[in-house]
Amino acid sequence: MRQRVPWGIAQRLAVLLASFSVLAALLAGYYSFDSSRARLQRRAEQALLATTQVLARHMQAGFATVARDTAFLASVAAIEQDRDALAEVFRASLRNHPSYLQVRLIGVQDYGLERVRMDRQGGAFVRAPEEALQEKSHFPFFFETLALGPDEVYVSEFGINHEGGEQHDMQPVFSMASPVVRGGQVRGVVVVRVAAQQFLRNFNAALPASYGFFLSNRWGDFLVHPDPAQAFGFDHGQRILIQDSFPPVAALVQGQAEQVVLSQPAENGDEPRVFSFVRMPYGRDGEGRFLVVGLSQPLAAVQGEVANLGHSILKILLVLCTVGVVLAAGVSRLVTQPLKAMVRATQALPQGRPHGALPVHRADEVGELARSFDEMEQQIRRQMTELNASRDAMAHLAHHDALTGLPNRRMFEQRLVQALELSRRSGRSCALLFVDLDDFKSINDVRGHGVGDLVLQAVARTIVGAVRQADTVARLAGDEFTVLCENVDSEEAALQVAAKLEQAFDAPQQIDGAPLPVRVSIGVSLFPRDAQDAQTLLASADAAMYRVKQLRRRRV
Repeated sequence: MRQRVPWGIAQRLAVLLASFSVLAALLAGYYSFDSSRARLQRRAEQALLATTQVLARHMQAGFATVARDTAFLASVAAIEQDRDALAEVFRASLRNHPSYLQVRLIGVQDYGLERVRMDRQGGAFVRAPEEALQEKSHFPFFFETLALGPDEVYVSEFGINHEGGEQHDMQPVFSMASPVVRGGQVRGVVVVRVAAQQFLRNFNAALPASYGFFLSNRWGDFLVHPDPAQAFGFDHGQRILIQDSFPPVAALVQGQAEQVVLSQPAENGDEPRVFSFVRMPYGRDGEGRFLVVGLSQPLAAVQGEVANLGHSILKILLVLCTVGVVLAAGVSRLVTQPLKAMVRATQALPQGRPHGALPVHRADEVGELARSFDEMEQQIRRQMTELNASRDAMAHLAHHDALTGLPNRRMFEQRLVQALELSRRSGRSCALLFVDLDDFKSINDVRGHGVGDLVLQAVARTIVGAVRQADTVARLAGDEFTVLCENVDSEEAALQVAAKLEQAFDAPQQIDGAPLPVRVSIGVSLFPRDAQDAQTLLASADAAMYRVKQLRRRRV
């Protein structure tokens, strides 16, 4: 019979130490897992909330872009009175913005009769004929906009289009409108109708497929819901409210909170989800209007991260029991340094500072994260460049004439005020030349507006070439041009500038390869001799030009 070999102290100590090590590892792992699980779930909820806030900011920027477009079109309508030219501007706006369904100019007279209407019909842009134009004085986007000031924009609520007669009836839409102010009086309203679904798709298209997108108006009616049957219920005689589906969101609707995060268990076979909602201001400042923007994410995704955390902790504990110090050094080299590099990059990005190289060459998740961040950074820089270019172009259009490229009336009046202020300080006079084309109407009538535009462009080039480089040449409206000559010491010097300008028109203008005689009448006024302010000085030059034109006609 074989005798049992007793365990030596080394074996017992090994088993004891191993037991203590395993027990300590299990206790430490359980504590780490339990404490980290709650933090990870809160962090995932905060990440969903942050994504919702970013989405809301992007939507606000999108609404602001539509508002700027609407105000710009209204400013164009205030200057451009040719309906055909205005229709082409509306057509260009529809072409450049796929979510725009309709742009129209509504006059103040005739019960708000439409003057120009351009509709999107499939892939075409169709101008409504005269007999199809309608009266819109009973619509809020008309009579409420009439009370607004220049550059102010009316924003409608979201709703289903019921105006009738258009191809886009029964679509979810919203409208923005801005008054057309000419001569200090409201002459009409420019209205831009936007397809809500197409507009909102620009913001939620980048969301993962598992995300749900919600949007409600200030009363809680669903405007967007993962189930389309839940949206715009008020248009079908029923109220489907967000606060009924998600009671905590009532605090947002009632103005008691700005953001809400909640979880819901599985209902009717749906998977449990976590939801995040934020209150987003909407409309003009001071109105107190808002939308509720929400995102949802499957709770399994959050819980899956918790399970991954538990597996990771278990693996780390097993490895620590075997190769502790070696693994710690490896983790520090492989994970910590790349993460620090990405942290430095995320801190430098908002400030526009350069940062070191990212570990984009890695083939693991850290490398994927680094490549994703690098791509996002490049996309943000491209978008910022495009945004700055778009803003500069809009600023240029706001202060320059689209046909000739010269400063427009607004910019010229600003420069004139500045020049008069400098003249008062320096004590040196300045001259204002008012240039008007003779018989320009006959050119338009006989040769057409296309030739008329070419004549205006040629005249602009001739004037710029005839005056001093320091002089400011502007087109006020139609065939009216002005020249601001600073530091003109005497009336004779101003008249010399006018004479030189008249001589520049002795030779015919080359219009589309053919000579065309063009004559101008020039009126001159001096500051401070003829006027003490910009408007009076401009009126004095205009009157002088008119006298010259009348004298020339009597001679003929």
